[in-house]
Amino acid sequence: MDALPGFRSGAEGPDESNNIKVSIELKEGNEWRFEVPFKLTMILKVTQGIGEIFGTELPTNSELELSGVKYSVYAPLPEGCTLEYYLKLSKENSNTSNEGSEISEYISEDNCMAQYMNLHFALESKRQEISDFNYLNPNETKTGPKILIIGGKYSGKTTLSKILSSYAFKMDRQPMLVNLNPRDGVFSIPGSLTSTPISDNFDLESIGGYGGTVTSGTTYHNPKQPIVKNYGFEDFNTNMDLYKHQIESLGAVTIERLKKDITIKNSGCIIDTPPLTMKNYDIIETIISEFQVDYIVVLGNEKLLADLKRKLNHKIVSQQLLIIKVPKSEGVVELEDTYIRKCQEESIKEYFNGNFRNPLSPFKTEITLDDFTIFKVIETSEFNSSLMFAPAGDSFEPDATDENDEKKKEEEYDKYFKKIEDFSTNNLENLIIAITHTPLSNKSLKDILNSDVQGYIHVSKFEESKNKLKVLLPVPGAFPKCNLISTNIGYTE
Repeated sequence: MDALPGFRSGAEGPDESNNIKVSIELKEGNEWRFEVPFKLTMILKVTQGIGEIFGTELPTNSELELSGVKYSVYAPLPEGCTLEYYLKLSKENSNTSNEGSEISEYISEDNCMAQYMNLHFALESKRQEISDFNYLNPNETKTGPKILIIGGKYSGKTTLSKILSSYAFKMDRQPMLVNLNPRDGVFSIPGSLTSTPISDNFDLESIGGYGGTVTSGTTYHNPKQPIVKNYGFEDFNTNMDLYKHQIESLGAVTIERLKKDITIKNSGCIIDTPPLTMKNYDIIETIISEFQVDYIVVLGNEKLLADLKRKLNHKIVSQQLLIIKVPKSEGVVELEDTYIRKCQEESIKEYFNGNFRNPLSPFKTEITLDDFTIFKVIETSEFNSSLMFAPAGDSFEPDATDENDEKKKEEEYDKYFKKIEDFSTNNLENLIIAITHTPLSNKSLKDILNSDVQGYIHVSKFEESKNKLKVLLPVPGAFPKCNLISTNIGYTE
C-alpha cells in the first residue's frame, strides 16, 4: 500500500501512526478548508492564536479527533492561527468502500466570513434593542429576530445557521436553532424536524458537528433540549402534506417555547431549511407564517431574492419583513449520495451507542405487538394509489352530525399515516420507530401526529411466531406504554 502522511510503512501495519505532524499557518481572515474521509481520523489542535470551525472556537493545545468531515478553520484575529495535525486509520471505518484514503486540504483567502459577521452584528444589535425594551416593559415583551435561511442545493445554509448560532451563543444568547431538513439529524436522527435552544458550544467531534441528545440518557449530559417532531422520511417531497403539517406543529411549539424563557425570547430563532425554490413557495409561506419570521436571508441567488420580494411585498410593507442576500461561500462542496448516507448511518449509530468520548450502553429488549398500537408514515404516491379503489363518494352524503364531523376530521390524517393491522405484510425489521408522548389509551390521530417525540428505537428483528419485536433503546428502563410511529428510515447494525 502507498504510504500516507503520518503512517509508518512496514511490518507494524497501517494501524500504527508515527505521529508525523503537519503544521498550518493561517493569516487573519484566511480559511483552511479540509475534507477527511471516514477511513481516516485527523488529530487536530490549535497551537497558537484563535481558530474557529463554523463559529465554534477551537480549544488551544487540546486535540480534536475528526473523521468523515468537510470542515474549514477560520482565523478571525490579527495574530492569525497556527494549527497542527496528524492522521491515523479509523479502525471502525477502515473497510468503508467507495471512498478515498487521502485528505483534501487547502488555504483560501477568498471567503464570506466578513459578510456573515456583519449579518451577525446586525442581528445582535436587534437582539440588544429588544432586550432593552423587554427589560423596561415586562408586561408587553417583544421577541428577538426570527431568521429564515433559504438557498439552493449546496449553498451553505447549514454552515451559515451554525455560524449565526455559535456567534449568538458567544454573546450570551440562546437562539432556537430550527432544522427543517429531514435529511440531517440535528440533535436527533434523520427523518425528524427539530427546534433546539443553543445553550452550549457545538460538539465538533460528533457526527454532523452538533452534539448528543437528551434522549441518549443521563450518562450523556446535554443542556440543549430539542423539541422533536417525527416526519419519517429523509426527502421533504415524499409527503408534502405531512411535511407542512409538521412545520406548523413545530412552529407552534417553538413560538410557545420562546414565550416561556426571556433569554431565548430575546435571542429569537434561526431556521435552517432544505433546498427550496419558488416552486416550493407554499412551504416558504408556511414557515414564515408559523414561525413568525421577520428576516429572510437568501444565499447567493439574485433571482430567488427578487421573486421573494415581489411575492412577499405585502408582508414587507405591513409587517416590516426584511429580505436580504448574502454571498454563497466558495468553500461549499457538493455531497455525494454515498457520503450523505454514511453520515446518516453514523448519526443513528451515535444516537444509540454514543461516540468515542461519550460511549453509551444501549438496551435490548422485546415488545409484544398486541400490547402496542403502531402507525406507519405513508408516501403521497401510496396514498393516492389507494384512492383509485375508493368509492366516488358522491352517491351518498350522511346527515351532518357531531360524530360524522369528528370522523371526517380524523380521516384527514389518513394521508399522513395509518395504523398497521397486519405486521406480517409490513416489514419493520431494521427500521427506526418513534415513541410519542400520547398514551395507548389516547386513540386520537390528531394527538398522536402532533405529539413531540420522546425518543426513537431500532427494530432488529420481527418474530412472527411470537408476534414480538426485538428492539434497541438508547437507555435502559421500562418501555413506555405509548403509541408508536414507524418511520421510513432504515439502519442495519
